[in-house]
Amino acid sequence: MNYQIEKPRSLNNLGYFGSIKLFVKLGIIVLLIITISCNHQSKSKLNIDVSNLKPEKITLKQYGNALFECDTLQLQSELKRLQPDFYYFLNADLDNPENIKQLHGFVTDKQLVGLYLKTKQVFPDVSILESQLTMASRRLVYYFPQYRLPEFYTYISGVYNELPVLADENAIVIGLDCYLGEKEEYYQRIGIPLYAAERMTSEHIVNDVFKAIYSTQFQKRAASKTILEEMIENGKRLFFLEAMQPTLADHLLIGYRETQLNWTIEHQSEVWAFLVSEQLLYKNDFLMFKKLFGDGPFTQEFSDQAPARLGEWIGWQIVRNFMENSPETSLKDLIQLTDYQLILAESKFKPKS
Repeated sequence: MNYQIEKPRSLNNLGYFGSIKLFVKLGIIVLLIITISCNHQSKSKLNIDVSNLKPEKITLKQYGNALFECDTLQLQSELKRLQPDFYYFLNADLDNPENIKQLHGFVTDKQLVGLYLKTKQVFPDVSILESQLTMASRRLVYYFPQYRLPEFYTYISGVYNELPVLADENAIVIGLDCYLGEKEEYYQRIGIPLYAAERMTSEHIVNDVFKAIYSTQFQKRAASKTILEEMIENGKRLFFLEAMQPTLADHLLIGYRETQLNWTIEHQSEVWAFLVSEQLLYKNDFLMFKKLFGDGPFTQEFSDQAPARLGEWIGWQIVRNFMENSPETSLKDLIQLTDYQLILAESKFKPKS
């Protein structure tokens, strides 16, 4: 079944009444200004001064560079030289010929060598990325003082775009070849869809790093039982990302194009009205979960201009409102809070049409 959002009647009559058209346009502009103003207010509270906090600097250990710059004619001795600095990757018996053979095949693979060379072109210097990671890491330590920062590495993943950043308690590993730019020809050749390639740019790296940290270190829960639960859990994650990067634009935080974000802001009241009128908030409907949270180029049920993952956006706004109305609630408290009905009620979320 296709679910359609009915447009307000004034929108259907724009071609006939110029004055109504102007009124509606002004209304949309006012709505956008109000929404953006509220978001800016929320962001300003999150934009704390972390200039004097630790860590002093995040240093990226570039395993990809070190590995692909090895002399392959003396690979065993080169790998033994690298092993102390990159034991996370080279935790193997380097006197075993089979291990050396496997690594030799990796560093001489033409496609991987080509990806490494392209990565060097796009990232000749990682100092800006290190600075961005440092600032976000300081915010992480500010909110979670007990958190122990892992080591940060870069590597050549072979475009493992489903998991461009790997994370555990000891290491964050960034596949730099997953961030060569949306127009990278290799991405097209291997069939990565455009909507996904649009997020494979350098400006998405830090966001992906902290998504990985959140999912592995903070998001400890069972599968959502209702659409409301899933919306709010996604909203928590996005609010966490916003707290780590309060100056990052909303469309980058959620992974939209700017035009998609504008559509979402303009139509969020209609999306919310649809969810409420169809009594979907407390349902566990696989198809509706997919429509509201599945990735893709757009959400066909609403509009070919509507981005995917609209449930994430609505959940983010609910959590934003909740935190605005609950200043005593810390970020840690928010993540641990599982009373979803309380969050919804206290948020007083009701977007204006």
